[in-house]
Amino acid sequence: MPKNEFGPKNEFGPTDGLGSASTAGRAPRRRAAANGRKPSRDVLAFVKRYWIAIILVILVIVFILTNTNSADLTLGWVTVSSPLWLTLTVTVLVGFVVGWFVGRRQQD
Repeated sequence: MPKNEFGPKNEFGPTDGLGSASTAGRAPRRRAAANGRKPSRDVLAFVKRYWIAIILVILVIVFILTNTNSADLTLGWVTVSSPLWLTLTVTVLVGFVVGWFVGRRQQD
């Protein structure tokens, strides 16, 4: 078998010396196909990793949906009357955005 800088060469191209064809020049495979995992296992891994966050989101949604009465909000000298579910939703979204920015800042 002829040799090159990558090891022995076969009819499929250069090998890494272990008998497998080199992947140089090929497009990367999709993640699920490359590691042999099924998409359902990826979902299960996601749930196992983020189960506390998932439970908290479910509790927040239930809390927001059960508080449908109206509430008066005072911001400085302005008083606004709005549904409580809308106020809670806006508060949760603002908290999420602030947490996202703080998390990004710590990663950089």
